[in-house]
Amino acid sequence: MTKILIPVDGSAGSDKAVRFGISLAHGKEAEVIVLNVQPGFNTPNVKRFFSPEEIHSYQEKLSKEVLDHTLEITNEQATPVRTVVRIGDPGKEILEEAKKSSVDFIVMGYRGLGPVKRAILGSVATHVLHETHCPVMIVP
Repeated sequence: MTKILIPVDGSAGSDKAVRFGISLAHGKEAEVIVLNVQPGFNTPNVKRFFSPEEIHSYQEKLSKEVLDHTLEITNEQATPVRTVVRIGDPGKEILEEAKKSSVDFIVMGYRGLGPVKRAILGSVATHVLHETHCPVMIVP
């Protein structure tokens, strides 16, 4: 069975990646894993003003919004999906989930930060491309 990992963040790019990944899996024996990575909010200022429970509740709310939106897209097809939520750096967490779930393929969107922001912040897609153990399809 082929396993396809689709990281999602609720952006138009990730919506395109979901549609493309589902189309790849449609009619085949494929397991689709939809992954949402939430930021850790592990900074001194955040910890000073919010309890760990409040932070966790906020992360759950954000991930639920993204996954509910994504599941609306996947429900258009007959392909079942498994959802996963991870907390931390998106690039690192995508790679960890790909390894943990032994995926065969990653399909992800590209947000297109532009050259300046990409140089400063880096690109999750670029990080995943350089560090992964499996093929990656970047959907523009």
